This record gives sequence, structure tokens and C-alpha cells, in this order.
Amino acid sequence: MRRISLKLMAMVGLALPAGAAAVAVSAAGPATPATVSFSLSASAAGLVKSDLNQDPLTFVFTEKNTGSTAASEDLVLESLTNGSIVSVVCVLPNGAMFNPDGVDCEPGQLHTGQTSSSIINADVTGSSGSISAKVCLLNEGTGKTGACKTVSIPI
Repeated sequence: MRRISLKLMAMVGLALPAGAAAVAVSAAGPATPATVSFSLSASAAGLVKSDLNQDPLTFVFTEKNTGSTAASEDLVLESLTNGSIVSVVCVLPNGAMFNPDGVDCEPGQLHTGQTSSSIINADVTGSSGSISAKVCLLNEGTGKTGACKTVSIPI
């Protein structure tokens, strides 16, 4: 009888901590789902506001992963108005430059808080109006276009 009592006490002793752990885990609630979110900023290098002499211009578009998980968004040059592309350079989060895929920058996975940039060097081809560059974010996995920014400089 004493053996049965000891076994029963041992089983109850092992079951209580396991049950308490199960209650503690279930009380914590469901995990927050990971979010994918990017912001896009844009400017003319040097904060140029006008190009009356029609000098070459450099546009800088920077994406930042503002989500809670690593994700990939490409910087896609949608249009360049009154200008012609001289060169496009891409910049990784560590500052290293890499060649674009055509005129699009595909930096791969960016962790939360990391940035990547597309630098577009252009010559002015128009004689009036403005030179404008438009870049959008594109998720290759889903095919969805995200934020877009346009920088326009009067010429």
C-alpha cells in the first residue's frame, strides 16, 4: 500500500509542474504575427531644388524595412521624364555598392531597421518643365507594388 501511495504522490508531483507550465503558456495568449512594412524616401542629391543650367542630376531613393520581420522589396525605376539615364547604382545596408538588374535594385532580405538605396544619375534632355524620376517598391514574391515616390526638379 505504501508503494502505491509513493507512486501516486510521485505522479501527482510530476503532473503539477507540467500542468502549471501549460497554464502559464496558454495565459500568454497568441503570438503577434510578423508584419512586412517598408517606407520609401526620395530626394535629389545635394537637395537640389532647380536645374536651370541643365546640369546632370543625381536622384536618391531609399527604402527602409519598418516591419517586424526580414523581407525583400525591390526598388524599381518606373519612369524618368525629361532625362536620360547615365548610370544606376544600388547600395546594400552595409554601404557596399552593387550593380542593378537593368535599372532596378534588388537588395534581397532586409532586416528590421535596415535600408537600401537606388542612386540614379541622369542627364537633362528637356528644355522646359521638370526632370522627374519615379521609383516604386515591388515585392517579387507577391507581385504587389508598394510605396512610390517621385522627385521633380524644375529645368
